[in-house]
Amino acid sequence: MGRPRTFDTDRAVESAAALFATHGYEGTSVDDLVTATGVHRGSLYKVFGSKRGLHLTALRSHLDHEIHPTTDAIATLTDPEQALTTAIASYDNGPAAGLLLLAAAERAPHDPEVAALVAEGIAALEDALRPSHGDAAPQLASTVLGARLRLRASRPTVSKEH
Repeated sequence: MGRPRTFDTDRAVESAAALFATHGYEGTSVDDLVTATGVHRGSLYKVFGSKRGLHLTALRSHLDHEIHPTTDAIATLTDPEQALTTAIASYDNGPAAGLLLLAAAERAPHDPEVAALVAEGIAALEDALRPSHGDAAPQLASTVLGARLRLRASRPTVSKEH
């Protein structure tokens, strides 16, 4: 029987998600993850299997704890302007702001599991906008994604030293 886990898995996933959201998958090394999470390399590999496994776990957590609650709240808004404004202000935001957008651009074209998670997040946004915007929901979801991308581009992230 192995030693009991000495770190908080949820906290490690949150830290990793924030790091991936800031620097992307390719821009985040395992050493960066070790430093950010405070979890030894061996423990990260034992729990998540790989950097990719941790990325998938972080993306799933972002969907479950940030994207879906946000889209659930947007879906309750009946005023079309308020729904769209709220979506632009809050979709793919929070501690791991931009993680879904980065995953869509960086990993989804090459990784079917990431692509499925990204598709789930985008479908949730479309579904949330459908009550207030009907058949225009997919186009407005694209507008929201574009607006979020512009917001991200207008706020440079802190660079890290290599």
